[in-house]
Amino acid sequence: MSIAAVSWAFKQKVNDPIAKLVLIGIADKYNEERGYAWPSVKWLAEVADCTTRTVQSKIKLLEEVGMLVRVMQKNGKTNDTNHYHIPPLGGGENPSGVNQLLQGGGEAVASGGGVKQPVHPNYSNNYINNKYIIDSFDLFWNVVPKKVGKKAALKAFKNALKDAEPDAIMAGMNAYADKVTREKVEPKFICHPSTWLNEGRWDDEETAAPASTDNFGVSRRWTPATQDEFLAKFNAMPDYYRMNRPDIIAQAKQNGWLNE
Repeated sequence: MSIAAVSWAFKQKVNDPIAKLVLIGIADKYNEERGYAWPSVKWLAEVADCTTRTVQSKIKLLEEVGMLVRVMQKNGKTNDTNHYHIPPLGGGENPSGVNQLLQGGGEAVASGGGVKQPVHPNYSNNYINNKYIIDSFDLFWNVVPKKVGKKAALKAFKNALKDAEPDAIMAGMNAYADKVTREKVEPKFICHPSTWLNEGRWDDEETAAPASTDNFGVSRRWTPATQDEFLAKFNAMPDYYRMNRPDIIAQAKQNGWLNE
């Protein structure tokens, strides 16, 4: 923990409470000797009490105003925890007057002018090189629920990477694939991966999976779909359902599931 970094973060005017919490979280993990912090997106989401997708968007905002310089890390075929440099703590006078360039090894050096985005070790002329694209796309393709038009999907994936991080795209596709499975969407209604990418649907708020019914409906409203489902829960807690769920008892009697 860096007291100086946290103190600096608290003083910043971000005009976005969630973004400021994300900034404070990064500052809390700032290592003065290394010159960067490397908290996970999941941990930052817990700090800011938001989703990982929201954290990604707030980090992008903080980059745009010059409060952060992000260096993407890669471990084999998977994305590793990013490094976050804080330009004002690296010798700059203020976020708008510092230019941080990442040289070959990923360390930040100062020069004049405004803030520039870091160049990832796998980038060439600010574009992701072919190997990085293929590795990231392979991970994406593995979870796509409708594997059609792979060539078009790869082209759309390259374009999408100009606006979003690979892990943000992956999180969105994972959520969509989960929805397709849960809702048993007919194949003809499943979105083509290239269309999904071109429409920027990684930012969609997909419906979350319903809560588990293993608690026998005590903590959520529950309506049985079959007699077996009803009897399994009713027999475990008959007094509860008689006292608290007269609607369920009435339905069970009407369906002939309960004779009393």
